[in-house]
Amino acid sequence: MGTINTKEFAPLLREAKEETLIQIREKYKGNAKIDQRSRLLVAIRQFPISTFEARKFLDIMHPAGRIMELRKCGWLIDTLWISEPSDIGKLHRIAVYLLRAQTNE
Repeated sequence: MGTINTKEFAPLLREAKEETLIQIREKYKGNAKIDQRSRLLVAIRQFPISTFEARKFLDIMHPAGRIMELRKCGWLIDTLWISEPSDIGKLHRIAVYLLRAQTNE
């Protein structure tokens, strides 16, 4: 049995995640805060979501604000900090949000 090289699968997983995020954006259209929260909640239930991903694929310009609102609704969301290059290659410290649970479930 051969060894699995995760570097070979990483681009495929990234593409699949991006496609899923775009599908979520198309299903939950609208620019109102409630629409943005809906997109973010559906997405974060499936994957950790970075600030860049929320902006680029979910069309949420202020992900931290929507995360704050979801937390006020009882969702337990952790924040991890990573360094990631922007589209032009400049390194930024950005958040990655992970859903743990909802407090009133």
